[in-house]
Amino acid sequence: MPGIAILSGGQSSRMGINKALASLNGAKVIEYILARLQPRFDELLIVTNEPELFEKYPARVITDIYPRKGPIAGIHAALKTTSQAQLFVLSCDMPFINADVINYMLERAQGYDSVVPVLGGRLQPTAAVYNQSCLPLLIDCLEKDKLKLTRIFEDLNALYLDETVFSCFGQVSELFFNINDPAALEKAREIAGRG
Repeated sequence: MPGIAILSGGQSSRMGINKALASLNGAKVIEYILARLQPRFDELLIVTNEPELFEKYPARVITDIYPRKGPIAGIHAALKTTSQAQLFVLSCDMPFINADVINYMLERAQGYDSVVPVLGGRLQPTAAVYNQSCLPLLIDCLEKDKLKLTRIFEDLNALYLDETVFSCFGQVSELFFNINDPAALEKAREIAGRG
């Protein structure tokens, strides 16, 4: 079964801490994510520039091969590390995506470089499937310092999934909820409290 790579690059300027380590109703965000996904996936990777913070968690911790180059470097490191043909890549600040959504996307990945949700007209590249076929493009972007993640989709054979396909899995705005600042963390605590 394909694996999952959780991107946890480092300290957030808006949060003041690594978002994966923020408290979410008695657990760290990373613990919340792992508890939801670990039972359903064989391989869990945490990609980080702060490996010492994640060694105690039940996942393989890896670092960027191209340090401090953002999510593209994290996706690259995960694909280089795994023996899987494809990985679901998830940002550490998206705690509510569930295994059914991930499996739905993975099942549609055959024949594509990537499968990416489009919510409100915007790509969600840190909640997407990436195939090993993405590696040459990722390396090229990293070596040329072309680090805007959404730009790579101009050159990928990607399947774009409209938000309406996810409504059967729950409230889409919650499934793909992003903890970007303290106010969003408070909202996440409210969502987690209902679950």
